[in-house]
Amino acid sequence: MNTYTVIILGPRGSGKTVFLASMYNKLCTQGEGGFFLEVDSTEKSKQLHDLYTQIAFEEKWPSGTRRSEVSEWTFTCHVQTKDLPIYPACKFTYLDYSGGLLTEQTEEDDPKFDEQVKKADALLGLLDGQRLCALMRNEKLGQKWAVNEVSKLLSMMQKSGKPIHFVISKWDIVEKEYTLEQIRDCLVNEISHFKNLVTSYHKAGKPVRLIPVSAVGKDFATLQPDGSMAKNLRILPQPFQVEIPLACVLPDLIQADCKEAINKMREQLNRPVEVKANLSFWEQVGQVVGGGLKAAQEILPTIVDLFVPKKYAILQDTVLKMVDFASEYAEAPAKQKQEAAAKRAEELRQEKEELLKQVQNEETAFKYALSCFLSVQNELNLRFPESDLKLP
Repeated sequence: MNTYTVIILGPRGSGKTVFLASMYNKLCTQGEGGFFLEVDSTEKSKQLHDLYTQIAFEEKWPSGTRRSEVSEWTFTCHVQTKDLPIYPACKFTYLDYSGGLLTEQTEEDDPKFDEQVKKADALLGLLDGQRLCALMRNEKLGQKWAVNEVSKLLSMMQKSGKPIHFVISKWDIVEKEYTLEQIRDCLVNEISHFKNLVTSYHKAGKPVRLIPVSAVGKDFATLQPDGSMAKNLRILPQPFQVEIPLACVLPDLIQADCKEAINKMREQLNRPVEVKANLSFWEQVGQVVGGGLKAAQEILPTIVDLFVPKKYAILQDTVLKMVDFASEYAEAPAKQKQEAAAKRAEELRQEKEELLKQVQNEETAFKYALSCFLSVQNELNLRFPESDLKLP
């Protein structure tokens, strides 16, 4: 079974522990997303449920991960068919590192940590929405956070070369004052290291996303004058978009793998052609093989063997559609993005229905799960087209 490793990084207090508990609570049963998660032990399942219970019903928030701790959580993604049989599809292992890595001064490198970052399939960096708002207001708290903690976070993340998801926590607070577009522009204009990372990733064809989430949803937590968050225990949390970072892991990893395959194809054919980022996937392939788009599509079997890794063989048809849509969507104007995502939503709905009927083993469950992930990702494109970070 394919397993994808995600490293979670964020300063102390950014909400990593709360985010994980909320994500599991939302995805422990199969809902509209079309899949559900099961953690690898009864003890860890109880721990996450207890954490969420503390979030929902107790005045105190859960304590964060200590400096010396690395919390490891392995979730199996399952699919339940209409006749109720359940099949495993793939696994996600989350490594939750203490915020002390960013907030505590140390001159010692951690070789084990650096190695795990390089081996990870995706990196998830939590950006504290509370401090983001302070940065937007030009307050010292936000500026210090940007200079010290975010800069160190970015320095760690650039070692990976794999897809990066910046998750804005506490979006229920942020959205009262700012849009995602305003937040994006602030991060790019005020934090040069952020702009540098996004620009280098864009040139390399590697995905970077900015994903707003709220582990508790609207009106559950209120910011106090002293900076603390007071709970409203008269209502239940309503988590917002906590499932999206997980759903984006596999599609973005495939997109990155396909970009590398284009480069591999160019090397094998000995064609030193500069492939422009604003071309569709098939136009890029056509530029490499010569003869343009038509020639690329005519040699489809050869191309598939080159760019679809063996572990994605069962996903071939879905991958081709996904990459083609992603390459066209990335450079479309804002209005066309919305139209394309709306059309894609209906296509994915029909595709999911057909693939669910075919689920009868691990491979077909994996294929269906990818269509579910793509559908969730497409919802993000519809709600927040600015989420897919692309800079000139």
